[in-house]
Amino acid sequence: MTSEPIPIQSIVTDDGSLTCRHPVYGEPYHALQGARTEAESKFILPSRLAERLRQGPLRLLDVGFGLGVNCRAAAQTARQTGGHVLSVDTVEADPDAWLRARTLYPECRLTRELTETGRYQDHFVQVTRHDGDLRQGLTHIEGPWDVVFHDPFSPLKNTECWTLDLFRLFFQKLSPDGLLLTYSESAAVRAGLLQAGFLIGTSPAVPPHRGGTLAARAAHQLTHPLDPSPFQIFPKNVPFRDQALADSGHSIRARREASVRSAVQ
Repeated sequence: MTSEPIPIQSIVTDDGSLTCRHPVYGEPYHALQGARTEAESKFILPSRLAERLRQGPLRLLDVGFGLGVNCRAAAQTARQTGGHVLSVDTVEADPDAWLRARTLYPECRLTRELTETGRYQDHFVQVTRHDGDLRQGLTHIEGPWDVVFHDPFSPLKNTECWTLDLFRLFFQKLSPDGLLLTYSESAAVRAGLLQAGFLIGTSPAVPPHRGGTLAARAAHQLTHPLDPSPFQIFPKNVPFRDQALADSGHSIRARREASVRSAVQ
């Protein structure tokens, strides 16, 4: 595992934290209103991470390490809480992401050690790096997880990470009181979560950031539940499908578009 820096153009977001654009997807890794505050508002606060860590050890699946902002925020929360150990499995498909993170945050020990050795540990946090396609990775990484931070690129760019079939794997590997959180408010994503067996709710908007979606197996985990009936009616709520867990994003999108057209005829 190399730790050599690579050339990137950093972007200073509105809260002073850094991000950059992905060279393939063309999207920034984080909201330009603030990378650090986005992690807090979309993942740390609505997951009640500090409260959960006071109650016992916690397992977190961090989907899309990216530049490591969510992972570092979770680790910082664990240290500040001073409670039980947070164990993190962080998954990243892009092999260059680790070098981008190392280049953008050169002083971060967590990022450096994950880049160089694949593991990080201190008194309150244990992090294990997993490389490769999330769809195959989930079949090999042992659960259950108490919290899932689902933070790939957008459904229209990184479609293979937003399918009903992948959500079914999450459902199987989430603990009974577990919670999945994502920034997406897409109707197709919410329909997929529902069809996978989840109950869904919203995370309130924390300006300047919008809200997101929460998914749980148990109703008491959702402070702001959503009525599922609208997601069972309209053609736009047809979920993305990838039954083989191996199709390209283009194929998945084309299949859904065909299903939507069929539904409106």
